[in-house]
Amino acid sequence: MLLLRILRFVNRAYPFIAFGAYGFAFVVAFICMFTFPLGALTLVVAGVLSLAVVALGSDALKGFERVLSRRALRRGRCPACRMGPVQSVAEGWSCRGCAANFDADGTQRVVDVADEPEQASEDAAAVSVA
Repeated sequence: MLLLRILRFVNRAYPFIAFGAYGFAFVVAFICMFTFPLGALTLVVAGVLSLAVVALGSDALKGFERVLSRRALRRGRCPACRMGPVQSVAEGWSCRGCAANFDADGTQRVVDVADEPEQASEDAAAVSVA
């Protein structure tokens, strides 16, 4: 379970870390452009070539997280809140504790505000009028 917590954190932080690394390489390449042009060219080529490695690494981490999430869901524990109970629904899994929804492959679904029923907005309108 600790491995799943660490992996969930790494997957959430991975895009920001990758963006920061590419941003730092851009700044260094920009500085090198005026002082050492061959260094700037090397950094640009290395950045383009490493993009495939970064994308494949992200996919591998997400796949491993899905495997661990499915195992936790089968044991009745929610990967998001580490508690439960978790119930099986037609689309996958749902946690009663934190209301997180998971697909059958272990991916956590994000519920958009537009997907929620309009009953809540009607209740809010009735309260504000009264």
